[in-house]
Amino acid sequence: MGGRTMKQSMAKILNENRGALDVTAAAARISTQEGTAREIYARSGDREKDLKLVGKVLSSGHQSVVEHQTFSIAFNDVSVLAEQFIIEFRLASFTVKSRRYVDFSKAGYVADDGLSGEAARLYAGRAEALFGDYERLLALGVPKEDARFLLPYCLRSNFFATMNARELVRMIQAMRFGRGARFAELRGLGEQLSAQLDALYPGVFSFGPMDEAVAPTAQPLIFAKGEPAKGGAELLAAPGAAEKLLAAAMDFSGRWPQGYSAQSVRALIRDPRPRELEVLNYTFRVSDVSLACVTHFTRHRMQSLMVPDVIRALINGRYVLPESVAASTEAKAIYCEAFAAQADAANRLAALGVPAATLSYLAMSGHVLDLMLTMNARELLLFSRLRTCTRAQWEIRGVARQMVAALSRTSPEIFGGYGPSCAVMGRCPEGRMSCGHPVSVENGVWKER
Repeated sequence: MGGRTMKQSMAKILNENRGALDVTAAAARISTQEGTAREIYARSGDREKDLKLVGKVLSSGHQSVVEHQTFSIAFNDVSVLAEQFIIEFRLASFTVKSRRYVDFSKAGYVADDGLSGEAARLYAGRAEALFGDYERLLALGVPKEDARFLLPYCLRSNFFATMNARELVRMIQAMRFGRGARFAELRGLGEQLSAQLDALYPGVFSFGPMDEAVAPTAQPLIFAKGEPAKGGAELLAAPGAAEKLLAAAMDFSGRWPQGYSAQSVRALIRDPRPRELEVLNYTFRVSDVSLACVTHFTRHRMQSLMVPDVIRALINGRYVLPESVAASTEAKAIYCEAFAAQADAANRLAALGVPAATLSYLAMSGHVLDLMLTMNARELLLFSRLRTCTRAQWEIRGVARQMVAALSRTSPEIFGGYGPSCAVMGRCPEGRMSCGHPVSVENGVWKER
């Protein structure tokens, strides 16, 4: 397997806060017992009795009580495929090692233990070749954030997640019995976490089959040698009378006695709690964004996001081509040949009978997918402040600016002031990392100040 040895994917619950059981048991009692919150909490403390009570409440379908128990989890040497699966659970917090800034040439990769013979050699050979190409691009002066597009989805990742017990149970079920069950790695992670959870709450949680529809994979599997693609955004749905709806919300809240106007909307988008914007919902189709860029979208928790199966990106074969790579004849040759060779390898492995789930690990971070998402205007405000900023990664910055431009065309009075934080708030939050070139936005037109 070359110089990048493989390790077992692991998930470890770090904080075993047994005191949280007292709060969970108190939550199970409070809706049916007399007394103040503190008096009911004082009745907790008998571990066996509390566990039995929590289990009884859960069996009745009242699962919210376990949301008072939170867990911080270290995901150690898992694949990027597993990382993407996990961070799609939106009722959780994540901190991931950045592939924009960290050199991943020695990170290593995850392989399916079921591979053997020619299939195992071919899989490992492609992984090693991609790491080698990544290093060659770095040596040619290509920035890490652009060289990373060659990294495969079997790349090992390390990150932290914090979630409550209810969300953890949902994730474990999806890993073991839902859409994640196709992947041996995810099943293994789910089994590790369920064993750890059962040690903390013995006999309380049950895991069973999930009746979850999974999109079928194209048969036979044929992987294309795709071409470079450029991301775009299309606004699919918007409120028919956004200004009128926002005016009603501003009148209802009572915070804006002067009523709806360009001035009050400007004040609203600078307000620390712009709740009125939440009445406006917008749906986009985002096309041809890299798998690396998908992660940027996924990190916005207050949205509805649909992400297709990663193998679709490998089947279509299209990929992003960074300007830093296109500017160098040598770098471009290395880069484009890597995607072509990956398609060849995927077709050969498919011919050897390797299943689609395993082939998904061959997808490269630069392969592109389409997304569909719905955000309200408040989340879109945060999205624009973060993602249209000059400091944002260039790919998502380009798509985000297209999204803001589309919004400005539909409702210029509302979205004409959307943009990076320097434009919206009048100051840059990046400190010493600031680009030093603040902009202002008027009616959707950006100008350097």
